[in-house]
Order: sequence, then C-alpha cells, then structure tokens
Amino acid sequence: HPVLKADGKQKTYLKITLTGFEVERKKDRTPANIAMVIDKSGSMTGSKIEKCKEAARLAIDMLDPNDIVSVVAYDSTVSVLVPATKISDRSAVIDGINRLAPGGQTALFAGVSKGAAEVRKFLDKNHINRIVLLSDGLANEGPSSPSDLGSLGASLAKEGISVTTLGLGADYNEDLMTQLAGKSDGDHAFIETPQDLARIFKMEFDAILSIVAQEVMVKVTCAEGVRPLRALGPEAEFAGNSVTVDFNLMYSGHEEYILLELEVPAKASGTALEVAKVEVTYNNLVTEARARLSQTATVAFSDSIKLIAARANSRVLVAVAARTAVLK
Repeated sequence: HPVLKADGKQKTYLKITLTGFEVERKKDRTPANIAMVIDKSGSMTGSKIEKCKEAARLAIDMLDPNDIVSVVAYDSTVSVLVPATKISDRSAVIDGINRLAPGGQTALFAGVSKGAAEVRKFLDKNHINRIVLLSDGLANEGPSSPSDLGSLGASLAKEGISVTTLGLGADYNEDLMTQLAGKSDGDHAFIETPQDLARIFKMEFDAILSIVAQEVMVKVTCAEGVRPLRALGPEAEFAGNSVTVDFNLMYSGHEEYILLELEVPAKASGTALEVAKVEVTYNNLVTEARARLSQTATVAFSDSIKLIAARANSRVLVAVAARTAVLK
C-alpha cells in the first residue's frame, strides 16, 4: 500500500523485483562450464538411454567452441566419459556420449559430486558453472535422502555451481530432485516420456545459456522505526533493521522477487516516510564486472480510506496472497 492509514502503527509488505537484463546478440553470451551427469542404472534400458544420448548430442550442438563440457555417467559406480574440455573437439564429446550403456544401481550423490569435480577444473565466476543431472529413479547407493541432496546443493551454491535436475518418468524421487535444484538455485523439470527428452534438454540449455548475472545480493536497510518482521519466499538473513537475500544467478528477461513484511510506525496524515533503502550487487557476466543498483521505497500517510484503497498495488497484493498460501 503506497498510502497507509495515518496515526497508527501497522504492518505492510515491501516487494522488491529483479529482472535479468536482455542480451540480444549471441556474441554477448557468457561462456558455459557444464557437466552433464547421466543416470545409467539398470532402469535406463531401451528407448530411455537412446533418447538420452540423442538429447545430449543435441545439447552439445547448442554450445560454442569456448564453452566447456564434461560427461559423467553413474550407476553403482561413477565414470567420467568426457573429462572437462572445451567444446572445440565435438567428436570426442559425442564419442563419450555414445558410450553410455545401462548398468546397476543408482549412486546419484556420487554422480553429482563427480560432476562438481569436473566443473571445478574450470570454475570461473564469470562463466556459467552448471551441473545438468538426469535420473529416472531413486537414489539407492550412498547418501540418498532429500536432505542429503539438499545439503549438497546448498554447498555447491556457495561455490557458484548450480544444478539443473531432470526427472524422467513417474518413478523418480521428485522431492530429492527439487531439493537439490532449489538449494543450488538451479531448475527442475519433469520429463514424462523418453520422447520428450530432446525438447526438454533444449529448453533447459536455452535457459542455462541465457544467464546474465551471478552472486546477486539484495540488502534492504529499513528506516529508523521500521521493523522487518519476516520474508515470504527466498531465505533471508536478518540483522537488526537490515535484511539480506542472495540469489546464485539471474536469467535474461527472467523475474525474481522478494517480499518482506514490515512494521511501520505511526505518522501524521499528509506526511511521507522513506521506508527502506534497497541495494543490489551482482556479477555482470557480460561486462565481467561487479555491478551495483540502488532504490528507495517511500509511503505516504492519509486519513482518507477511499484514497488508501484506490492507491493499493494489486500486483503486490496478489504476490502476498500467493506466497502466504505456500507458507500455510
């Protein structure tokens, strides 16, 4: 509510929206450092493994010579089919993909860990550092709970590595895969049939290659007398009258937002209050420099109920309703 009721302490919501800037020219695209981690357990027989190879080859065709790729396969054990290398030698990468063959159990944790080790070989804060994980089942070798994989995702996020998880068919552990992706600030997608693999792989690689910012930090400093109560949505760190939220990355044209519930002190009608100052810092992957943005949020006070209602921001109210419903 940009206009609040005068002469009374009250709660309101602050919405901070970030939108990834547009990148129009392909030459501006940030180099990618991607590990494809592929489940080759016994359930990946027949069309599953063949369609997976087809989708992986399609993904390789989307990469540029300066991009780096590795291919890791796992069942009961983990093998590196293609060590991290520049995509300039496409035939060697394709040969590695073609060696995929189904085997035993599902050591998913170990597979992701090995993929991370390949990404670390060329880890660069000005590159897109991403693991793309495909699995059609349950993790049943090594650490295998959603919390185990969520903790791994959070640890990778601190290194600047995110994980895209792709669940194939109805039998995979959705909770585990979403925890791993969410905690690393990556994406998750459900693939209903092997025939959908190529289409979903293309969509996910299109998204990965449109990342424009990393290590995004949003700091909200509330004015004297304004008290931050809680954050609705992304995890936030509270310290006195300031709140900090981190995003691992931002995509071109994609929107992320933060919602904070605030307690605002009583003010007289006709006055205004600068509620908070918002500062955003991030690594701009196009300029390869640390960038900074800032903005302030101000509210006015009035005795007019009609004016308060007329000025209500419906987009923020909808966002509050949606986030509140998720928390219940």
